Amino acid sequence: MANKVLQLCMSDGKGGMELYVDRVMGDLKDEGWEVIGICLENTKVEAYMQQNNVPYKAFKSNASALARVISLRRWLIQEGVRVVHCHKSSDLRLSSLLKCLMPGLRVLYTDHVGGQRPKKNPYHRFAYGKVDRVLSISQATYQRNVSNLPVAREQVICLPHGVDTNKYRPWYDLDAIRIKRDALGIPRDAVVIGLPGRVTPGKGQDIWVKALLELDPELNFYALSIGGTDYDSGGVESFYQGLQALIVDAALEDKITFLGHRNDLTDILPVLDLVCIPSENEAFGLTIIESMACGMPIIGSNTGSLPELVDSASGVLVGPHDISAWCAAMDAMVRNDATRQSMGKAARQRVEQHFSNKQHVKRLIEAYSASA
Repeated sequence: MANKVLQLCMSDGKGGMELYVDRVMGDLKDEGWEVIGICLENTKVEAYMQQNNVPYKAFKSNASALARVISLRRWLIQEGVRVVHCHKSSDLRLSSLLKCLMPGLRVLYTDHVGGQRPKKNPYHRFAYGKVDRVLSISQATYQRNVSNLPVAREQVICLPHGVDTNKYRPWYDLDAIRIKRDALGIPRDAVVIGLPGRVTPGKGQDIWVKALLELDPELNFYALSIGGTDYDSGGVESFYQGLQALIVDAALEDKITFLGHRNDLTDILPVLDLVCIPSENEAFGLTIIESMACGMPIIGSNTGSLPELVDSASGVLVGPHDISAWCAAMDAMVRNDATRQSMGKAARQRVEQHFSNKQHVKRLIEAYSASA
């Protein structure tokens, strides 16, 4: 029987979870695995399944999928699928019913959030009782999963995400960097401080903006936010408007730009000089290792998973709400080209050693095989 897995993600979001599903489908196919999918209609996940040429079933709601559980069982049998990989806690409702109908089915669940609250009521004991492996994306979420989920410790595996180091890479062609900066409206000689990520509360753009506004106006920097600013692109427009209100008429107004959602992040990250990740509680953060893979030194929060990703050689960590510390860290990094270069090289090396997609998919396949 061919190696085949069902990717089950009934999410209507536009964030890291959905991007992970997109990437892992491609990585698995590169390793010779066949992939089929179940998702919600008219979502990013459905678009990703279409782009990856994955056979899939799409439903209007979770309830409509549950109502079709018998036909889904028949489909899985026809497809010869023995492994289901879930990505949202609510996906476990469908996977647990499928497992009741197909006792030989093996279920893996990646917890992309790492919730703080215990899940040990009768429903959760039933649903997680049908899960063979819980995949935690960081040590921080691993510890929470062991404490909060009704599963044995040996069923929980820490499996950090990975990034394609061929796709996300440093640029050394100075002419190409200048051309891209010109296209983005970035001053050629400025030290560019980037913040990739959807503009939403909790991602820290408010702390970032407030710290930027405290920098010396004579400092030669330019700040660039890259990420959706409205609902359609995964952002929160009211939050974005609040940030704009902080910036307007400020002395540094012309040094801060919000690009909005972009499809060319792989071409933007390498033309920056440093990247800020001010998220308070990042479960993992693909944008962190994407930036590091592009040779970017990191200024990040000293909370969540960031201390696992960024070491002292590749970046600086500060308190997530300490505006003065953020300002000081950015000021020091902008002024010290040698530090940025050294940390950027270390960041790239760290990703190559610990966070490549090849390493991730190898361990993921081992988890599929161990549970099959």
